[in-house]
Amino acid sequence: MLINEKNLDEIIDTIQKLHQTTIDHRLTDLTDYLTEVFQTIQSEQANVFRTLTHLLHNYEDRAALKIEFLKAQCFEIIHSKLNTNEDHLIPILEFIIELLNNSESVQEKFLHFNGYRKIFQSLQYVHSPTIDFINSLIILMIEKSLLQNDEFLTFPIDSFVIFINPHIAISLIHWIPYLTNVSYQHHIISSIDQIITRSLQNKMMACSNGIIIALLDILKTNEENLNKLEENLFLNIFSVLENLVRFSINPQEIRQIYILFNQNVSFKKQLLQLLIIAAKHDDPDTQLISSYFDLQRPNSVNE
Repeated sequence: MLINEKNLDEIIDTIQKLHQTTIDHRLTDLTDYLTEVFQTIQSEQANVFRTLTHLLHNYEDRAALKIEFLKAQCFEIIHSKLNTNEDHLIPILEFIIELLNNSESVQEKFLHFNGYRKIFQSLQYVHSPTIDFINSLIILMIEKSLLQNDEFLTFPIDSFVIFINPHIAISLIHWIPYLTNVSYQHHIISSIDQIITRSLQNKMMACSNGIIIALLDILKTNEENLNKLEENLFLNIFSVLENLVRFSINPQEIRQIYILFNQNVSFKKQLLQLLIIAAKHDDPDTQLISSYFDLQRPNSVNE
């Protein structure tokens, strides 16, 4: 099979017709056809990936079609085609984002495939994305069903969002040092901060899934990198860390803070402050929980 601008519409039409035809009446096996399509696409064929993304986004039975794409080993094949060219990577990643979007089954398969490391690690080669591309990744972190607009791409974060995908959050955090636009770096950290501080549940999700270590990794990376991140960005990073360690911290995270503190770093004071905040354990959300068992308070279980 050869895929080019001349036969692309025909290939998309064939995919739709095969999917809309019962298995008994298909002249060609859909899984085999899709597998051949993915194997044939070259990484530089950005328009093909954009067309597939458009198909998924607008297809009436997109959930079922996504399952067919999974049967065709699309994650495995796409991973083998990744390169370091930003112009090639963005359309591929946009396709992956559309596959993951609002689909628990696809996200489960992607996690089992270790896709957040294998595929989203390539974000390090994307230095100048659009804000819409960044927002599409941020949206993968949260539960969309509670948002008023399904095409939600505006911020600040809705007050009722639920943090459901810490894996993409870690990918975004690790991506920050590679972004050339400082405002985009701030946007990612600010969005993560807004999401995790929305509720006790969101903080629990962040603390139990490695967000603290990911943020500490940025501090470590900055010390080893000649291209230092902006000072104000570190203020935002420490703000997120303070919100999290006030709620919960584990021995591995404490050890990482001590390692950083003992290095020749420019933010020893902030690291020491993290340890002090963690020791006080004065998160307002946890106070509300503990007060429920305080028999001296009006909201006590004794009431």
